Amino acid sequence: MARKLILALVPVMALAVLAGCGTPAGTDKDLTDDWAMLAQPKIPSPPVGACYTTSVDVFVTEQVTQYSFKPADSCSSSHASETFYVGDLTGAAASGTTPPKGEALKDAWTKCSTESEKFLGGDYHDGRLELLVLVPSATHWSAGARYLRCDLAEVVSDGDKPVNRSGSLKDALSGDKPLALGCAMEVYDTDGKTWLDYTPTTCTATHNMEYVGTYTSTDRPFPSTSDERKTAMRPGCEALGAKYLGMTATQLTNHQQVGIGFWMVDEENWKRGNRSARCYAMLFDKKTTTKSLKNIGSGAI
Repeated sequence: MARKLILALVPVMALAVLAGCGTPAGTDKDLTDDWAMLAQPKIPSPPVGACYTTSVDVFVTEQVTQYSFKPADSCSSSHASETFYVGDLTGAAASGTTPPKGEALKDAWTKCSTESEKFLGGDYHDGRLELLVLVPSATHWSAGARYLRCDLAEVVSDGDKPVNRSGSLKDALSGDKPLALGCAMEVYDTDGKTWLDYTPTTCTATHNMEYVGTYTSTDRPFPSTSDERKTAMRPGCEALGAKYLGMTATQLTNHQQVGIGFWMVDEENWKRGNRSARCYAMLFDKKTTTKSLKNIGSGAI
């Protein structure tokens, strides 16, 4: 009986439910056109103030991409780079079918460079620092991302080997300028002739080279040979060196104990507009000193 009673009640209930399913006023029975469309998924821009570890041994410009980095726990833990500015790519840099590189990043590099000076309290070229200009990966680019990420990284030397550090780089080139370039010892190949790198020192420790400034070339094609590099950069570096050492250009040319060397950027950096070389006063014939070379004049060292 119970089963028959339940079955007998079903039609009554169904009628009651169906009776309440009329079309409400103001509707058209078409449910598919009454829902707002969902917004297209958007790749979020990287956060400012984040720090990252890196998988690269040396910061070679064209090889440094988003994939080179992984988020660190915080900037107080060990990390290699710090994002100090995030913006948007514009113009030709944002309109390509693939992420921009080379000349297409001139405006982006200029923006990162300008913002880095505000962040550091000085020109990053004057410190043991590398400026990293990062754009979305190809995957993120195809999904519509057009952000510009500017990072700074402490490096060992102009060889651009990353330093694992803790703490922010904020104001690193103001006050006592803890990361400012100064004195160093040259590092040569086993032949004793090829300059490979340098080891930073204090100017009161034994050293044989000293930073005198950064020279920026006029807009010209990348100087790919040794002779082209000398033509493009040496005169500017020698002018900076003579002023720093307290000599005339002629006195520097004729000096028997000191000359000028330089370390310039790679081709991809050059194409972006960073046509710079860091310039150094360098002692000849394995001579060393334990004092700064600034304003030494034309006499013997």
